[in-house]
Formats: sequence, structure tokens, C-alpha cells
Amino acid sequence: SAQYNPPAIVRCGRAAPGNRIRRPLHLCIWRLASPSRASAAMAAAMAGGSKKRLSEMLDVDMEGAAVEQGPDVEMEESSGAQRPASFAEWFQVASASELRNCLKSLVGEMPQVATQVQEMLTEEKAHQEWVNQEEKSWNDKKAASANLDQPAKAPDNRERENFDMQARFIPLRLTPDERTLLVILSGAMYVSEYTGKVDVYHAGNKSRRMALQIQQVCAILAGLVVSNNFDIARKPLIEREFAENAHFFSAVFEVGRRYKILSPDKLRGTYGKLIHMLQDSVKDDVARAVGFECVVPVKSVATLVAMKQRGQELLNDPLLTTATGEIYESGKTRAEVQAEVRDKSEALRELKEKYAEKAAAGGPAPKAAGDLGELLRGKTSETAVMTEENVETIIASISDHLSFQRFNREPCERMITFLKTYFNPNDDRGWSLEINRGRGGSCLSHGHKTQFTFVLQSLMLWREIMGSMFALWQCTEDDLLDPSLRYRLCDTGQGLNRLQSAPRVSRMMQHILHKVQSEVGGWVGLSVVHLGDRDVPNALVFIDKYTQVPQILAPIVACLDKLPEVYESSRATRELIDKEFNNLDTLRMLILQDFFRHGFDGSGDDGGSCVDGRLTSCWNWCSKVEKKKYFPALLLTGFTGFDGGFDGGW
Repeated sequence: SAQYNPPAIVRCGRAAPGNRIRRPLHLCIWRLASPSRASAAMAAAMAGGSKKRLSEMLDVDMEGAAVEQGPDVEMEESSGAQRPASFAEWFQVASASELRNCLKSLVGEMPQVATQVQEMLTEEKAHQEWVNQEEKSWNDKKAASANLDQPAKAPDNRERENFDMQARFIPLRLTPDERTLLVILSGAMYVSEYTGKVDVYHAGNKSRRMALQIQQVCAILAGLVVSNNFDIARKPLIEREFAENAHFFSAVFEVGRRYKILSPDKLRGTYGKLIHMLQDSVKDDVARAVGFECVVPVKSVATLVAMKQRGQELLNDPLLTTATGEIYESGKTRAEVQAEVRDKSEALRELKEKYAEKAAAGGPAPKAAGDLGELLRGKTSETAVMTEENVETIIASISDHLSFQRFNREPCERMITFLKTYFNPNDDRGWSLEINRGRGGSCLSHGHKTQFTFVLQSLMLWREIMGSMFALWQCTEDDLLDPSLRYRLCDTGQGLNRLQSAPRVSRMMQHILHKVQSEVGGWVGLSVVHLGDRDVPNALVFIDKYTQVPQILAPIVACLDKLPEVYESSRATRELIDKEFNNLDTLRMLILQDFFRHGFDGSGDDGGSCVDGRLTSCWNWCSKVEKKKYFPALLLTGFTGFDGGFDGGW
């Protein structure tokens, strides 16, 4: 017969669903039925039917094909279509059943055909697996390249936190009245010299000095509150003793602590004084001298839910996910964004109608949290009835939590994506991550693959810490304000610091570290977490270090995202970048390579390969970025620095 030209489906990478059986059968028979074999005896063997069954594997495969093809085959055989005149014509129109019978006939005439069929089926299967793998790899690269220059997409519902489990770590959003108290507290702590008077070597009764300084802070607070609201605050704060206003002062201190957890980059100059003052106030002799306890638990979603009727049902309601979810505009049309906004508003409305109870007609409306009059009276009008304001507060607090998670985790996830996309741990040609001790300021010696793993596990560890930041804050304050954990002043090389153990933070960090180690499989460097030593004197220093992770990574990600826009902004910019760095891709790779190498090279005063030394290396790299060749390119993207101001502003 004439040379057979297989149908187009045979040459495609993927077979159409209806041709997945016909393709291997056509391929097997055509390879076997070459012109030299298409003799009269072969034709007779084809017409003679099945004389011998294939091997068990091939027979099972053909039976499955027959079952799948069943009804179509019967209709085809029962039709009165004209028989093909030649083998080539028959081969192109033959059904799966006819091809199956033909193969069995060939095996009966020539037993070696079974081996050839087996080899061809194995080859075809391997080819199909290769096609699927290549297609998957292509789709993954396409998706990764699309995500590199866009913000992270909204997380799936499966990735969302269990609100019931996380509620005790989520602080409540401040009310307008509480924000007024926060401004007053910030001003009082700004002018206070508590740590300058207490954390020094001196003779005399230290507890008495601590109590005196705490009373001075309370006096400053009282004066600011009276000047802000004279009619309500004059009599309670001027005519009463501090101990009689204990409820008011402890509530104001709690507002400052809660706001710091919600916004770690704020109150950077005043929170240290506040927490050190409260750390001293829990001592028995200091508390007796002051006359009241300054520390109360931080208000969280769990505390509000526990007070309210049907609060637990609200946390478990599926609508809560929609009401608290963030709305991402990237990759969406205006209509899609508006639809999500409507869904979110509708979910909030339904939750209010379902769980909130309306106040009795003619009855007084309950006061909001932080109301000055109630705080000074030491009483609260809060009841077990769930109001619309309570529902809004719970939803807003959880939304703040999700936004906080995204803001802190997204830079880590983006840097991990950059690392995995642009660098191959098994190929150091082109852009190598190898570092050597003593070269370029490095204090470690790592090969390309080792450094790749070192950077990857560091970024994954930071991502997990950012995801558990609220819980770490609670553990930090529990350790700092535990009266059984005494501290001592110690010169750590950076002045006098309070040296105190932090068992709660240490246990949680070990849990996070073990989780990351199980994910990466191995661990490069030391797994020591410094806490309560000269490197990290106390839990406050520890938590403050890790609040800087997004402040370091986010500017790098922003610069890399804006560089293409800057490159296309003008001809002069393109010529400058091409002249200095050859092209835009080279510039971006140069920034990433330098950061992944010397941002994790163990440099810095207390650097190294330990858990905390990795962050110290990044700090050291940030301090030297002005000397980098690519620093002018960073400035073109609007880069101003890695750290915010230390003012007591908002």
C-alpha cells in the first residue's frame, strides 16, 4: 500500500479525549504493518480474526479501550458503510475493535510482535508523560513570571486562619475614644524620663525610685486628660488619689500596648519606656508603693466574644470569611471588584441582622469602649447583649489581622519566588550565590547550592514568624510582665540593658523553627535562638528585631517591581541603565544576587549562621547599600531607606 500519513492528532503533544485509544493502536499497527510485511499472508492473517490473545497487560488495556469505545463501535460495525478497497484506506477508518483484533492476529502469526507492541506502548506512555511534564513546567513558569511583577493574589479560603483558634491573639481595634487616650499616653511617655532615671547604677532604694517615677507618669497623664476634658476629668483626677483611679490608668496603659501590637512600626520611642515601666510595676514592693496594679490583659477578639451572647456562633459563621476578606484589584475588572465589595457589604449586613440585638426602645445606648466618664467612674455599661457595634468591631479586628498578615508575609513570599525563579540550586553558571569568608565582607563560606538553601530556609523562617507575630507579641508581653522572671542590668556592649529570660517566646520559636526544618528537609548553619543573653537581652529586643523584616524586604520588592516602569519612562533612563548594566534584566539580577549573597553572609557585630545572625547580616547589608553600584537605580524607583522615623507620631 501507499505510504501512510498519520492524522494530525498523532503528531500533537496531547491527544484529544476521543482519540486517546486510537492513537497508540494506529501507531502500533502502522509500525508493524510496513509495506514489506503487507503480504498476502499478512492480509489473510488480518482477515482470519483472533488466533491468540495478547499478553495479560495488553489484553487488559484493550478490553478497557473496548469498554470505553463500546456503543460507537457497535454502531460503526452495524452500519452498511462501503468496505475500504486497500489496507491504507482500512487503516484510516478502522475502529478500535478492528484494530484490536488485527493486533491479536499479528501476535498469533508472529509471537515477536507482542514484544514490539509492548516496547511501543512503553515508548508512547513515556512520550505522553514527557508531554504532560513539559506542559506543566511551561504553565508553572508562565504563572510564576506573571506573579513576579504583581502583588500577591487573595489567599484561598483553605489558607485562611481558623478564627476560633486565632481569636485570642487578635487585638481589638481601637475606638475613637481610645484613640484620644492613646494620643494623651503618647505625649505623657514622650516627656517622661523613666528609663533614664531607673535603668542606671545608683545607691538607695530602687523600688522607691521606680514607684516615684510611675506616679510622676500618672500625674502627667492626669494633667493632660484634665486639660483635654476639664468638666468630666477635673474632680476625679484632681481630688482623688491615684489608687482610686486605678481602673482609668490601667485602661490607658492597655490601650497603648494594644495599639503597639496592631502597629509595630509606631510608638517606637515611647513603647520601650511604657513596657519597662509596667515591667517594674508588677514587682510586689513597687505595686504596694504605687497603690494599684498597672497591668491588665490586652483586649482581644476572644475576650469580647466570651462576654457576648452567640459570640462563638459568630466566629464559626461562614459569612465571616466573606465579611473579613481583603479585596484585591490586580488582575480584575472594575465590575468584578465592585461585585466583591457588594458581597462583603452584604455579608456584614447579614451578620448584623443575624447576631446583633437592638437596644430597647427609650433605653440609654451603651457607651463605647474607652469612654472617659465610665473609665473615671470605674464602671462599665457593657452587657452580654451583642450590638451592631460589637459585630463591626469583631469584623474590623479580624480584617486588621488579615491585612497585617499580608503586609508582613507578602515581602517574604515574593523574595522566595524571586529566589526559586531566577536561581537554580544545581546550576551555578551565570549568577552564582557562592560566598567566601573574607571576600566582600563575608564571614561565612558557602557554595552556590549551600547558600541557596541557607537563604531559602531563612526567608521561610521569617515568613512563619511574620504569620505568628500577634501570638509572639502576646508571649513577649507575658514574659516581660511575669513577676516571677526577674531581670538584671547588664552592659551588653550597647549600653545597659535588662537581661531577662523569655521561656514563652523561646518555646514558640522552637516550634516555628521545627516546622520550617521539617519543610526544607535539612538545615544549614546553627539553629540556636538567642534569648536572654548579651546578643538578645530580653523578649522586647527579640520582637523588635523581627518587626523590621518587612521594613527590609518590602523596599527591595518595590524597587524590583518599579524598575520596568522606570526603564520605559524615558529614553535617557533606558540609555543610562543599558550603559551601566547592559539591560534591565541584568540590573534586577545584580540586585537579587548581591542581596542573596551579602544579605546572608554572616556579617555584622553579632552575625553568623544562627537564627538571629541572619537578620543581623541583612541589617549590615542595608547599612552599606549606598555604596552599591546599583544604588542610583534604586533612587530612581523612589527608594528612601529601609527604616521609618522614630518620632512619636502616628
